[in-house]
Amino acid sequence: MSRRSSSTPLPERNEVKLTRDVLLAALHDLSIRLSSYFPSAVRLVVHGGAVMVLHPQLACRESTRDVDYCHRSFETEWIARGVSDAGARLLTCIKATARTFKFGADWMNACADVALPMSRDLYGKPYDPIYTDALSANNLSVNTIFTSPGLVLVGVSWPWAVALKLVRYEKHDPHDIASILRLGHRQRNVRWTRTLLEGWLTNICSAMGYNAYSPWLMEATRQKMRHAIALAYQNEPQPKPQRAIYAH
Repeated sequence: MSRRSSSTPLPERNEVKLTRDVLLAALHDLSIRLSSYFPSAVRLVVHGGAVMVLHPQLACRESTRDVDYCHRSFETEWIARGVSDAGARLLTCIKATARTFKFGADWMNACADVALPMSRDLYGKPYDPIYTDALSANNLSVNTIFTSPGLVLVGVSWPWAVALKLVRYEKHDPHDIASILRLGHRQRNVRWTRTLLEGWLTNICSAMGYNAYSPWLMEATRQKMRHAIALAYQNEPQPKPQRAIYAH
């Protein structure tokens, strides 16, 4: 692919459809760049459409516009490892890949970070519950969606994926949630009800503050749950399972 001049501003918004093949090519390119900036593979926690495109057990969307990742906790992790400018290094590589593939600047972004909840541990120290849950051994085993020498992408855990999509519940969100619920039904024979789904989310995603929701907001959230469950049990085509991604 031809390269833009490094002095030419990138379009702010990416309009290139990130299909599975395009994403894999871009992520491989990003992996190579990151390898020259970091002493070991960069691990990013991601959420949103990229998970729905790349996850081997879902693959329920043809494309996405961007890759949403958690930047704040990525920086915290690398600062603890002695790399104070990890965030800047990552952004440099993301921008370079955007130029190579003629993407908009936000093809990989952390704009959602400002709205993601934080929690406090038993000692009152703040931590990121979404990031922490994503890096649990169980989630790493089921939601690592891209692995290469320089880059690893891990999807947020399923309850957090559903919780975050319920907040917005626009565009692809209803069908994305339905696909996740169908996966739970196929793998664990879960028969979803609104009560079961709500209990699952309030137990694991308590940082969302469901207990503080006003009655009208909680009812609106329950209506979204009911709608997503109804979609999950419609006679929709089942996704074709694909192999996990290992780039070399």
